[in-house]
Amino acid sequence: MPKINKKLNILFVFTDQQRADHLSCYNSNNILKTPNIDSIAKEGIKFSNFYCTNPICMPNRSTIFTGQYPSVHGVTTNGRNLPRGTKTFVDILLESGFFQTASFGKIHLNYFGASSGRFKSPVESQEYVLPKLYPKLEKNSPYFGLEELKIISGHATFCGHPDYINWVRSKIREDKTLAKPLRIKDSDPDSMIQTKLNISFDTSNPLTKLQVLEHKIPEELYSTTFVKESTIDFLKRFSEGKYSKPNFFAFCSFPDPHHSFSPPGKYYNMYRPEDVILPRTFNDTHENSSKFNQKHFNETLNTEGTVKNIFPIPKNLTEEEAKTVIAKSFGMEKMIDDAIGEILNAMEELGLSDNTVVIFTSDHGDLGGDHRFFFKGPFLYQGLIKVPFLIKVPNGLKGQISDSLVSSIDIPETILELEGFSIPNSMQGKSMIPILNNPEEKINDSILIEMDDDHNDEKTRTLVTNDWRITIFRNYGELYNLKDDPDEMNNLWDNLSFLEVKEELIFKLLRKCINNQQNPLIRDCGY
Repeated sequence: MPKINKKLNILFVFTDQQRADHLSCYNSNNILKTPNIDSIAKEGIKFSNFYCTNPICMPNRSTIFTGQYPSVHGVTTNGRNLPRGTKTFVDILLESGFFQTASFGKIHLNYFGASSGRFKSPVESQEYVLPKLYPKLEKNSPYFGLEELKIISGHATFCGHPDYINWVRSKIREDKTLAKPLRIKDSDPDSMIQTKLNISFDTSNPLTKLQVLEHKIPEELYSTTFVKESTIDFLKRFSEGKYSKPNFFAFCSFPDPHHSFSPPGKYYNMYRPEDVILPRTFNDTHENSSKFNQKHFNETLNTEGTVKNIFPIPKNLTEEEAKTVIAKSFGMEKMIDDAIGEILNAMEELGLSDNTVVIFTSDHGDLGGDHRFFFKGPFLYQGLIKVPFLIKVPNGLKGQISDSLVSSIDIPETILELEGFSIPNSMQGKSMIPILNNPEEKINDSILIEMDDDHNDEKTRTLVTNDWRITIFRNYGELYNLKDDPDEMNNLWDNLSFLEVKEELIFKLLRKCINNQQNPLIRDCGY
Protein backbone atom coordinates (compact mmCIF):
# COMPACT_ATOMS: atom_id res chain seq x y z
CA MET A 1 0.00 0.00 0.00
CA PRO A 2 1.54 3.34 -1.01
CA LYS A 3 2.21 6.02 1.54
CA ILE A 4 -0.81 8.26 2.06
CA ASN A 5 -0.04 11.97 2.06
CA LYS A 6 -3.56 13.28 2.69
CA LYS A 7 -6.50 12.34 4.84
CA LEU A 8 -8.96 9.83 3.45
CA ASN A 9 -12.71 9.76 3.86
CA ILE A 10 -14.05 6.73 5.72
CA LEU A 11 -17.30 4.91 5.02
CA PHE A 12 -17.74 2.37 7.82
CA VAL A 13 -20.54 -0.04 6.87
CA PHE A 14 -21.85 -2.11 9.74
CA THR A 15 -24.46 -4.84 10.17
CA ASP A 16 -25.94 -6.48 13.24
CA GLN A 17 -25.45 -10.16 14.01
CA GLN A 18 -24.31 -11.35 10.58
CA ARG A 19 -22.44 -14.57 9.86
CA ALA A 20 -19.43 -14.39 7.57
CA ASP A 21 -20.50 -17.50 5.65
CA HIS A 22 -23.79 -15.86 4.64
CA LEU A 23 -21.81 -13.61 2.27
CA SER A 24 -20.96 -15.07 -1.13
CA CYS A 25 -17.39 -13.76 -0.94
CA TYR A 26 -16.95 -16.12 2.05
CA ASN A 27 -19.19 -18.94 0.82
CA SER A 28 -19.62 -19.28 -2.93
CA ASN A 29 -21.96 -22.28 -2.49
CA ASN A 30 -24.55 -20.16 -0.74
CA ILE A 31 -27.84 -19.46 -2.54
CA LEU A 32 -27.61 -15.89 -1.22
CA LYS A 33 -25.41 -13.80 -3.50
CA THR A 34 -24.05 -10.51 -2.18
CA PRO A 35 -22.26 -8.93 -5.17
CA ASN A 36 -22.11 -5.43 -3.72
CA ILE A 37 -20.53 -6.45 -0.44
CA ASP A 38 -18.30 -8.82 -2.42
CA SER A 39 -17.09 -5.85 -4.49
CA ILE A 40 -15.40 -4.41 -1.40
CA ALA A 41 -13.41 -7.65 -1.11
CA LYS A 42 -12.54 -7.60 -4.82
CA GLU A 43 -11.23 -4.05 -4.53
CA GLY A 44 -9.51 -4.60 -1.20
CA ILE A 45 -8.65 -7.28 1.35
CA LYS A 46 -10.87 -9.98 2.86
CA PHE A 47 -9.98 -11.27 6.32
CA SER A 48 -10.81 -14.95 6.85
CA ASN A 49 -9.86 -15.18 10.54
CA PHE A 50 -11.49 -12.07 11.97
CA TYR A 51 -13.10 -12.44 15.41
CA CYS A 52 -15.30 -10.25 17.56
CA THR A 53 -13.92 -9.26 20.96
CA ASN A 54 -17.29 -9.97 22.55
CA PRO A 55 -20.23 -11.78 20.85
CA ILE A 56 -22.85 -9.32 22.19
CA CYS A 57 -23.93 -6.03 20.58
CA MET A 58 -23.15 -3.27 23.09
CA PRO A 59 -19.88 -4.67 24.49
CA ASN A 60 -18.34 -5.23 21.05
CA ARG A 61 -19.57 -1.94 19.60
CA SER A 62 -18.07 -0.16 22.61
CA THR A 63 -14.81 -2.02 22.01
CA ILE A 64 -14.73 -0.90 18.38
CA PHE A 65 -15.26 2.73 19.38
CA THR A 66 -12.79 2.73 22.30
CA GLY A 67 -10.18 0.14 21.34
CA GLN A 68 -10.55 -1.41 24.81
CA TYR A 69 -11.72 -4.75 26.11
CA PRO A 70 -15.19 -4.80 27.70
CA SER A 71 -13.66 -5.54 31.11
CA VAL A 72 -11.80 -2.22 30.76
CA HIS A 73 -14.37 0.13 29.15
CA GLY A 74 -17.07 -1.31 31.43
CA VAL A 75 -19.78 -2.31 28.95
CA THR A 76 -19.64 -5.99 29.74
CA THR A 77 -23.20 -6.77 28.69
CA ASN A 78 -26.17 -5.25 26.88
CA GLY A 79 -28.19 -2.72 28.86
CA ARG A 80 -25.13 -0.93 30.21
CA ASN A 81 -24.20 2.45 28.76
CA LEU A 82 -20.74 3.41 27.60
CA PRO A 83 -20.01 6.22 30.10
CA ARG A 84 -20.38 9.76 28.86
CA GLY A 85 -17.04 11.36 28.17
CA THR A 86 -15.39 8.09 27.16
CA LYS A 87 -12.79 8.87 24.50
CA THR A 88 -13.40 7.16 21.16
CA PHE A 89 -11.40 7.00 17.97
CA VAL A 90 -14.14 9.11 16.37
CA ASP A 91 -13.42 11.85 18.93
CA ILE A 92 -9.84 11.92 17.66
CA LEU A 93 -11.00 12.26 14.05
CA LEU A 94 -13.39 15.05 15.03
CA GLU A 95 -10.91 16.95 17.18
CA SER A 96 -8.36 16.98 14.36
CA GLY A 97 -10.59 19.42 12.48
CA PHE A 98 -10.36 17.39 9.27
CA PHE A 99 -13.45 15.22 9.61
CA GLN A 100 -17.17 15.77 9.47
CA THR A 101 -18.34 12.81 11.56
CA ALA A 102 -21.77 11.27 11.18
CA SER A 103 -23.79 8.15 12.00
CA PHE A 104 -26.84 6.78 10.22
CA GLY A 105 -28.71 3.85 11.75
CA LYS A 106 -28.15 1.80 14.87
CA ILE A 107 -25.33 2.94 17.18
CA HIS A 108 -26.08 1.03 20.42
CA LEU A 109 -23.51 2.61 22.69
CA ASN A 110 -26.48 3.38 24.96
CA TYR A 111 -29.21 0.90 25.82
CA PHE A 112 -32.63 0.93 24.13
CA GLY A 113 -34.60 0.93 27.38
CA ALA A 114 -36.56 -1.61 29.43
CA SER A 115 -40.34 -1.34 29.69
CA SER A 116 -40.70 -3.73 32.63
CA GLY A 117 -39.63 -1.22 35.26
CA ARG A 118 -37.24 -3.82 36.65
CA PHE A 119 -34.18 -1.67 36.13
CA LYS A 120 -33.93 1.59 38.09
CA SER A 121 -30.63 2.87 36.74
CA PRO A 122 -30.14 6.61 37.22
CA VAL A 123 -28.16 6.63 33.96
CA GLU A 124 -30.41 7.72 31.09
CA SER A 125 -29.99 6.52 27.54
CA GLN A 126 -29.74 8.60 24.38
CA GLU A 127 -30.96 5.76 22.16
CA TYR A 128 -34.36 4.91 23.63
CA VAL A 129 -36.69 2.86 21.44
CA LEU A 130 -39.87 3.47 23.51
CA PRO A 131 -41.97 6.58 22.71
CA LYS A 132 -42.80 7.22 26.37
CA LEU A 133 -39.09 7.76 26.99
CA TYR A 134 -38.45 10.11 24.06
CA PRO A 135 -38.87 13.26 26.21
CA LYS A 136 -35.72 12.16 28.05
CA LEU A 137 -33.61 12.21 24.88
CA GLU A 138 -31.12 15.04 24.63
CA LYS A 139 -29.72 16.44 21.41
CA ASN A 140 -26.15 16.25 22.59
CA SER A 141 -23.60 16.61 19.81
CA PRO A 142 -21.02 15.31 19.41
CA TYR A 143 -22.15 11.90 20.61
CA PHE A 144 -19.01 9.86 21.28
CA GLY A 145 -17.37 11.93 18.53
CA LEU A 146 -20.31 11.76 16.11
CA GLU A 147 -21.54 15.23 15.11
CA GLU A 148 -24.45 14.41 12.82
CA LEU A 149 -26.89 11.71 13.87
CA LYS A 150 -29.84 9.94 12.33
CA ILE A 151 -30.60 7.18 14.81
CA ILE A 152 -32.78 4.10 14.65
CA SER A 153 -32.98 1.79 17.66
CA GLY A 154 -34.37 -1.74 17.86
CA HIS A 155 -34.68 -4.51 15.30
CA ALA A 156 -37.06 -5.93 12.69
CA THR A 157 -40.49 -4.28 12.94
CA PHE A 158 -39.72 -3.25 16.53
CA CYS A 159 -37.75 -0.15 15.59
CA GLY A 160 -38.10 3.36 16.92
CA HIS A 161 -36.47 6.71 17.76
CA PRO A 162 -37.69 10.19 16.78
CA ASP A 163 -35.23 10.37 13.88
CA TYR A 164 -36.77 7.26 12.31
CA ILE A 165 -40.39 8.25 13.00
CA ASN A 166 -39.83 11.74 11.55
CA TRP A 167 -38.36 10.13 8.43
CA VAL A 168 -41.41 7.84 8.14
CA ARG A 169 -43.68 10.92 8.33
CA SER A 170 -41.70 12.68 5.62
CA LYS A 171 -41.82 9.62 3.35
CA ILE A 172 -45.60 9.39 3.75
CA ARG A 173 -46.01 13.09 3.00
CA GLU A 174 -44.17 12.47 -0.29
CA ASP A 175 -46.17 9.33 -1.11
CA LYS A 176 -49.43 8.86 0.78
CA THR A 177 -49.90 5.33 -0.60
CA LEU A 178 -47.18 4.17 1.80
CA ALA A 179 -49.53 4.84 4.71
CA LYS A 180 -52.34 2.58 3.47
CA PRO A 181 -51.07 -0.89 4.46
CA LEU A 182 -50.30 0.42 7.96
CA ARG A 183 -53.44 2.60 8.23
CA ILE A 184 -51.35 5.55 9.31
CA LYS A 185 -53.25 8.86 9.45
CA ASP A 186 -51.93 12.42 9.23
CA SER A 187 -53.40 13.04 12.66
CA ASP A 188 -51.60 10.09 14.30
CA PRO A 189 -49.15 11.11 17.02
CA ASP A 190 -45.63 9.74 16.79
CA SER A 191 -46.37 7.06 19.38
CA MET A 192 -49.29 5.76 17.30
CA ILE A 193 -47.21 5.69 14.11
CA GLN A 194 -44.55 3.68 15.89
CA THR A 195 -47.15 1.31 17.34
CA LYS A 196 -48.58 0.67 13.89
CA LEU A 197 -45.09 -0.08 12.58
CA ASN A 198 -44.21 -2.31 15.52
CA ILE A 199 -47.35 -4.47 15.38
CA SER A 200 -47.67 -4.61 11.60
CA PHE A 201 -47.52 -8.42 11.50
CA ASP A 202 -50.12 -11.14 12.00
CA THR A 203 -49.56 -12.70 15.42
CA SER A 204 -51.68 -15.71 14.42
CA ASN A 205 -49.24 -16.68 11.68
CA PRO A 206 -47.63 -19.96 12.84
CA LEU A 207 -44.22 -18.74 11.63
CA THR A 208 -44.12 -16.19 14.47
CA LYS A 209 -43.07 -19.07 16.74
CA LEU A 210 -39.84 -19.03 14.69
CA GLN A 211 -39.54 -15.24 15.08
CA VAL A 212 -40.41 -14.97 11.39
CA LEU A 213 -42.61 -11.92 10.86
CA GLU A 214 -44.62 -11.38 7.69
CA HIS A 215 -45.53 -7.72 8.09
CA LYS A 216 -47.04 -4.77 6.25
CA ILE A 217 -44.17 -2.28 6.39
CA PRO A 218 -43.34 -1.31 2.79
CA GLU A 219 -39.73 -1.57 1.68
CA GLU A 220 -39.76 2.22 1.38
CA LEU A 221 -40.37 2.60 5.16
CA TYR A 222 -38.18 -0.26 6.40
CA SER A 223 -35.12 0.33 8.56
CA THR A 224 -32.66 -0.68 5.83
CA THR A 225 -34.06 2.01 3.54
CA PHE A 226 -33.81 4.60 6.34
CA VAL A 227 -30.10 3.86 6.77
CA LYS A 228 -29.46 3.80 3.00
CA GLU A 229 -31.25 7.06 2.22
CA SER A 230 -29.80 8.91 5.22
CA THR A 231 -26.28 7.86 4.21
CA ILE A 232 -26.73 8.83 0.55
CA ASP A 233 -28.25 12.20 1.51
CA PHE A 234 -25.17 12.91 3.64
CA LEU A 235 -22.80 11.95 0.83
CA LYS A 236 -24.67 14.28 -1.52
CA ARG A 237 -24.44 17.19 0.91
CA PHE A 238 -20.75 16.55 1.43
CA SER A 239 -20.05 16.43 -2.30
CA GLU A 240 -21.94 19.70 -2.74
CA GLY A 241 -19.64 21.44 -0.29
CA LYS A 242 -22.25 21.87 2.46
CA TYR A 243 -19.63 21.11 5.11
CA SER A 244 -16.54 23.14 5.89
CA LYS A 245 -14.32 20.15 6.67
CA PRO A 246 -12.32 18.44 3.91
CA ASN A 247 -13.09 14.83 4.92
CA PHE A 248 -15.87 12.71 6.35
CA PHE A 249 -16.29 9.72 8.62
CA ALA A 250 -19.69 8.08 8.08
CA PHE A 251 -20.90 5.19 10.24
CA CYS A 252 -23.57 3.42 8.15
CA SER A 253 -25.12 0.89 10.53
CA PHE A 254 -27.99 -1.45 9.60
CA PRO A 255 -30.15 -3.02 12.37
CA ASP A 256 -30.59 -6.17 10.24
CA PRO A 257 -30.11 -9.13 9.94
CA HIS A 258 -30.54 -9.40 13.73
CA HIS A 259 -33.69 -11.37 14.59
CA SER A 260 -36.66 -11.19 14.41
CA PHE A 261 -36.61 -12.27 10.75
CA SER A 262 -38.66 -9.68 8.90
CA PRO A 263 -37.61 -9.03 5.30
CA PRO A 264 -40.13 -6.62 3.74
CA GLY A 265 -41.93 -6.69 0.41
CA LYS A 266 -40.32 -8.75 -2.35
CA TYR A 267 -37.52 -9.86 -0.05
CA TYR A 268 -39.86 -11.94 2.14
CA ASN A 269 -40.27 -14.80 -0.35
CA MET A 270 -37.07 -14.22 -2.31
CA TYR A 271 -35.46 -17.44 -1.04
CA ARG A 272 -37.10 -20.86 -0.76
CA PRO A 273 -36.44 -22.84 2.43
CA GLU A 274 -35.97 -26.03 0.42
CA ASP A 275 -32.97 -24.46 -1.32
CA VAL A 276 -31.18 -23.62 1.93
CA ILE A 277 -28.17 -25.74 2.89
CA LEU A 278 -28.02 -26.24 6.66
CA PRO A 279 -24.73 -26.09 8.57
CA ARG A 280 -22.87 -29.39 8.70
CA THR A 281 -23.30 -29.48 12.48
CA PHE A 282 -27.07 -29.04 12.52
CA ASN A 283 -27.70 -32.64 13.62
CA ASP A 284 -25.29 -32.47 16.56
CA THR A 285 -26.97 -34.09 19.58
CA HIS A 286 -24.39 -32.57 21.97
CA GLU A 287 -23.29 -35.89 23.45
CA ASN A 288 -19.74 -34.53 23.53
CA SER A 289 -20.63 -30.96 24.51
CA SER A 290 -20.35 -29.23 27.86
CA LYS A 291 -23.18 -29.76 30.34
CA PHE A 292 -24.24 -26.15 29.81
CA ASN A 293 -24.65 -26.67 26.05
CA GLN A 294 -26.41 -29.97 26.64
CA LYS A 295 -28.91 -28.25 28.93
CA HIS A 296 -29.55 -25.53 26.36
CA PHE A 297 -30.04 -28.17 23.67
CA ASN A 298 -32.62 -30.02 25.77
CA GLU A 299 -34.62 -27.15 27.25
CA THR A 300 -33.39 -23.70 26.03
CA LEU A 301 -31.69 -21.46 28.57
CA ASN A 302 -32.32 -17.78 29.06
CA THR A 303 -28.99 -16.20 28.17
CA GLU A 304 -27.67 -12.88 26.92
CA GLY A 305 -29.01 -13.26 23.40
CA THR A 306 -31.40 -16.21 23.72
CA VAL A 307 -34.85 -16.05 25.32
CA LYS A 308 -36.81 -19.07 26.48
CA ASN A 309 -40.25 -19.84 24.98
CA ILE A 310 -40.05 -17.59 21.91
CA PHE A 311 -38.30 -20.13 19.68
CA PRO A 312 -38.37 -23.93 19.52
CA ILE A 313 -36.18 -25.87 21.94
CA PRO A 314 -33.06 -26.81 19.93
CA LYS A 315 -33.63 -30.57 20.17
CA ASN A 316 -37.17 -30.10 18.80
CA LEU A 317 -36.22 -27.72 15.98
CA THR A 318 -36.87 -29.37 12.61
CA GLU A 319 -34.77 -29.00 9.49
CA GLU A 320 -37.72 -27.36 7.72
CA GLU A 321 -38.06 -24.78 10.49
CA ALA A 322 -34.35 -24.01 10.50
CA LYS A 323 -34.31 -23.62 6.72
CA THR A 324 -37.29 -21.27 6.90
CA VAL A 325 -35.51 -19.05 9.43
CA ILE A 326 -32.32 -18.95 7.36
CA ALA A 327 -34.25 -18.21 4.15
CA LYS A 328 -35.86 -15.16 5.79
CA SER A 329 -32.47 -14.04 7.11
CA PHE A 330 -31.17 -14.26 3.54
CA GLY A 331 -33.97 -11.91 2.47
CA MET A 332 -32.88 -9.33 5.04
CA GLU A 333 -29.25 -9.72 4.01
CA LYS A 334 -30.08 -9.38 0.32
CA MET A 335 -31.87 -6.10 1.00
CA ILE A 336 -28.78 -4.87 2.85
CA ASP A 337 -26.55 -5.86 -0.07
CA ASP A 338 -28.81 -3.99 -2.49
CA ALA A 339 -28.71 -0.92 -0.23
CA ILE A 340 -24.92 -1.05 0.00
CA GLY A 341 -24.79 -1.25 -3.79
CA GLU A 342 -26.81 1.96 -4.05
CA ILE A 343 -24.56 3.67 -1.50
CA LEU A 344 -21.38 2.61 -3.32
CA ASN A 345 -22.85 3.70 -6.66
CA ALA A 346 -23.82 7.08 -5.23
CA MET A 347 -20.32 7.54 -3.87
CA GLU A 348 -18.88 6.77 -7.31
CA GLU A 349 -21.27 9.13 -9.08
CA LEU A 350 -20.50 11.90 -6.59
CA GLY A 351 -16.77 11.58 -7.20
CA LEU A 352 -15.98 10.38 -3.66
CA SER A 353 -14.81 6.81 -4.24
CA ASP A 354 -11.20 7.54 -5.15
CA ASN A 355 -10.53 9.15 -1.78
CA THR A 356 -12.66 6.96 0.51
CA VAL A 357 -11.74 3.96 2.63
CA VAL A 358 -14.63 1.48 2.74
CA ILE A 359 -14.88 -0.92 5.68
CA PHE A 360 -17.49 -3.64 6.10
CA THR A 361 -18.00 -5.75 9.21
CA SER A 362 -20.57 -6.85 11.81
CA ASP A 363 -20.68 -6.58 15.59
CA HIS A 364 -20.78 -10.39 15.92
CA GLY A 365 -22.07 -13.44 14.12
CA ASP A 366 -25.07 -15.69 14.73
CA LEU A 367 -25.20 -19.34 15.69
CA GLY A 368 -27.44 -19.70 12.64
CA GLY A 369 -28.18 -23.41 13.01
CA ASP A 370 -24.69 -24.43 14.10
CA HIS A 371 -25.14 -27.38 16.47
CA ARG A 372 -28.92 -26.73 16.16
CA PHE A 373 -28.54 -23.39 17.98
CA PHE A 374 -29.65 -19.96 16.78
CA PHE A 375 -29.03 -16.37 17.87
CA LYS A 376 -26.23 -15.83 20.41
CA GLY A 377 -25.21 -16.56 23.96
CA PRO A 378 -22.33 -18.20 25.84
CA PHE A 379 -22.03 -20.80 23.07
CA LEU A 380 -18.74 -19.75 21.53
CA TYR A 381 -18.92 -21.63 18.24
CA GLN A 382 -17.23 -20.22 15.15
CA GLY A 383 -20.43 -18.99 13.49
CA LEU A 384 -20.99 -16.63 16.43
CA ILE A 385 -17.48 -15.36 17.14
CA LYS A 386 -16.03 -15.20 13.61
CA VAL A 387 -17.27 -12.19 11.62
CA PRO A 388 -16.75 -10.77 8.14
CA PHE A 389 -14.22 -8.00 7.73
CA LEU A 390 -13.49 -6.34 4.40
CA ILE A 391 -11.50 -3.19 3.77
CA LYS A 392 -10.82 -1.25 0.60
CA VAL A 393 -8.16 1.48 0.69
CA PRO A 394 -7.67 3.83 -2.27
CA ASN A 395 -4.59 2.73 -4.22
CA GLY A 396 -4.24 -0.21 -1.83
CA LEU A 397 -4.00 -3.94 -2.49
CA LYS A 398 -6.89 -5.50 -4.39
CA GLY A 399 -8.45 -8.95 -4.37
CA GLN A 400 -6.30 -10.16 -1.49
CA ILE A 401 -7.16 -12.60 1.30
CA SER A 402 -5.51 -12.61 4.71
CA ASP A 403 -5.81 -15.50 7.15
CA SER A 404 -4.08 -13.50 9.90
CA LEU A 405 -5.73 -13.55 13.32
CA VAL A 406 -7.41 -10.18 13.83
CA SER A 407 -10.13 -8.88 16.12
CA SER A 408 -12.66 -6.07 16.42
CA ILE A 409 -10.42 -4.39 18.98
CA ASP A 410 -7.86 -3.82 16.21
CA ILE A 411 -10.21 -1.66 14.10
CA PRO A 412 -9.79 1.78 15.74
CA GLU A 413 -6.00 1.65 15.80
CA THR A 414 -6.03 0.70 12.11
CA ILE A 415 -8.20 3.68 11.20
CA LEU A 416 -6.13 6.10 13.26
CA GLU A 417 -2.80 4.94 11.83
CA LEU A 418 -4.25 4.94 8.34
CA GLU A 419 -5.13 8.60 8.82
CA GLY A 420 -1.77 9.49 10.36
CA PHE A 421 -2.85 9.95 13.98
CA SER A 422 -1.01 8.77 17.08
CA ILE A 423 -2.47 5.79 18.91
CA PRO A 424 -3.62 6.56 22.46
CA ASN A 425 -2.00 4.48 25.19
CA SER A 426 -5.48 3.51 26.36
CA MET A 427 -6.11 1.40 23.25
CA GLN A 428 -5.38 -2.31 23.58
CA GLY A 429 -5.51 -3.65 20.04
CA LYS A 430 -3.03 -3.65 17.18
CA SER A 431 -3.06 -1.82 13.89
CA MET A 432 -3.76 -3.90 10.79
CA ILE A 433 -1.61 -1.63 8.62
CA PRO A 434 1.16 -4.29 8.31
CA ILE A 435 -1.46 -6.67 6.88
CA LEU A 436 -2.80 -4.02 4.51
CA ASN A 437 0.73 -3.79 3.14
CA ASN A 438 1.30 -7.55 3.15
CA PRO A 439 -1.67 -9.90 3.69
CA GLU A 440 0.65 -12.64 4.95
CA GLU A 441 1.88 -10.49 7.84
CA LYS A 442 0.85 -11.60 11.36
CA ILE A 443 0.04 -9.16 14.15
CA ASN A 444 -1.57 -11.50 16.71
CA ASP A 445 -0.71 -15.04 17.77
CA SER A 446 -4.01 -15.32 19.62
CA ILE A 447 -7.34 -13.55 20.10
CA LEU A 448 -9.05 -12.93 23.45
CA ILE A 449 -12.86 -13.00 23.54
CA GLU A 450 -14.68 -11.89 26.70
CA MET A 451 -18.30 -12.62 27.54
CA ASP A 452 -20.25 -12.11 30.77
CA ASP A 453 -23.80 -13.46 31.01
CA ASP A 454 -25.74 -12.15 34.00
CA HIS A 455 -28.73 -14.38 33.16
CA ASN A 456 -26.67 -17.40 34.26
CA ASP A 457 -24.10 -15.66 36.44
CA GLU A 458 -21.59 -16.97 33.93
CA LYS A 459 -18.30 -15.46 32.83
CA THR A 460 -16.42 -16.88 29.89
CA ARG A 461 -12.98 -16.12 28.56
CA THR A 462 -11.98 -17.55 25.21
CA LEU A 463 -8.61 -17.75 23.50
CA VAL A 464 -8.42 -18.50 19.79
CA THR A 465 -5.18 -19.41 18.06
CA ASN A 466 -4.58 -20.66 14.54
CA ASP A 467 -5.02 -24.23 15.77
CA TRP A 468 -7.12 -24.10 18.94
CA ARG A 469 -10.13 -22.60 20.67
CA ILE A 470 -10.23 -22.81 24.46
CA THR A 471 -13.11 -21.40 26.49
CA ILE A 472 -13.15 -21.32 30.28
CA PHE A 473 -16.43 -21.05 32.18
CA ARG A 474 -16.81 -20.83 35.95
CA ASN A 475 -16.91 -24.61 36.48
CA TYR A 476 -16.01 -26.27 33.21
CA GLY A 477 -14.31 -25.69 29.89
CA GLU A 478 -14.11 -26.34 26.16
CA LEU A 479 -11.10 -27.24 24.05
CA TYR A 480 -11.36 -27.68 20.28
CA ASN A 481 -8.70 -28.50 17.72
CA LEU A 482 -9.67 -26.13 14.90
CA LYS A 483 -7.33 -27.79 12.41
CA ASP A 484 -8.58 -31.35 12.86
CA ASP A 485 -12.09 -30.46 14.02
CA PRO A 486 -13.11 -27.13 12.38
CA ASP A 487 -16.80 -27.87 13.09
CA GLU A 488 -16.07 -28.09 16.85
CA MET A 489 -17.80 -31.43 17.37
CA ASN A 490 -15.24 -33.01 19.70
CA ASN A 491 -14.65 -31.22 23.01
CA LEU A 492 -11.22 -32.30 24.23
CA TRP A 493 -11.36 -30.59 27.63
CA ASP A 494 -11.44 -33.85 29.62
CA ASN A 495 -9.17 -35.77 27.26
CA LEU A 496 -5.96 -36.43 29.17
CA SER A 497 -4.04 -36.83 25.91
CA PHE A 498 -4.36 -33.07 25.44
CA LEU A 499 -3.57 -32.05 29.01
CA GLU A 500 -0.28 -30.40 28.03
CA VAL A 501 -1.92 -28.39 25.25
CA LYS A 502 -4.73 -27.36 27.60
CA GLU A 503 -2.31 -26.18 30.29
CA GLU A 504 -0.28 -24.18 27.78
CA LEU A 505 -3.41 -22.45 26.45
CA ILE A 506 -4.73 -21.77 29.97
CA PHE A 507 -1.48 -20.05 30.91
CA LYS A 508 -1.53 -18.05 27.68
CA LEU A 509 -5.12 -17.02 28.34
CA LEU A 510 -4.30 -16.08 31.93
CA ARG A 511 -1.35 -13.92 30.87
CA LYS A 512 -3.49 -12.19 28.26
CA CYS A 513 -6.20 -11.42 30.80
CA ILE A 514 -3.69 -10.07 33.33
CA ASN A 515 -1.85 -7.95 30.77
CA ASN A 516 -5.08 -6.44 29.47
CA GLN A 517 -6.16 -4.96 32.78
CA GLN A 518 -5.45 -1.24 32.81
CA ASN A 519 -6.19 -0.11 36.34
CA PRO A 520 -2.86 1.44 37.42
CA LEU A 521 -1.18 0.63 40.70
CA ILE A 522 -1.41 3.89 42.67
CA ARG A 523 -0.06 4.21 46.20
CA ASP A 524 -1.58 6.41 48.87
CA CYS A 525 1.81 6.58 50.59
CA GLY A 526 5.30 5.22 50.22
CA TYR A 527 4.91 2.21 52.52
